[in-house]
Amino acid sequence: MNITRYHSLLPLVFSLALLGGVVLGSTGCSSVMVTKEDEGEVRLGELQVFVDHDFATVYKAAKAGMADYGLFQTKDEKKVIEAELEGRDRADTLVTVSIKEVAKERTSIKIRFGITGDTVQSQKLFVAIKEHL
Repeated sequence: MNITRYHSLLPLVFSLALLGGVVLGSTGCSSVMVTKEDEGEVRLGELQVFVDHDFATVYKAAKAGMADYGLFQTKDEKKVIEAELEGRDRADTLVTVSIKEVAKERTSIKIRFGITGDTVQSQKLFVAIKEHL
């Protein structure tokens, strides 16, 4: 084998690896104002908002908010302090709502609207959920 032949490919491989790191790093997270009172983070298409309510209250509000938003519920997997709800809208878009209690009276809500995530639709769904809190 000729090692010098592979040496010439080394800069190309390094450049591609660096470019891949930049692309993945730029799709990180960003802060968004979901409502006047609530700030959330969007990370890789998923909206995460923390609310100052217990898990049971947030779980009920999420179910009611999804129904108000016009989603057909397809999954309801509830455990002691966490749950995952899934639904579909009229265009058959998958919507996932993950709820997890992180402390007493502090619960995380993660919303992914579609495969890649739609931040605007996720924010609107959060507003519908917030109306029941």
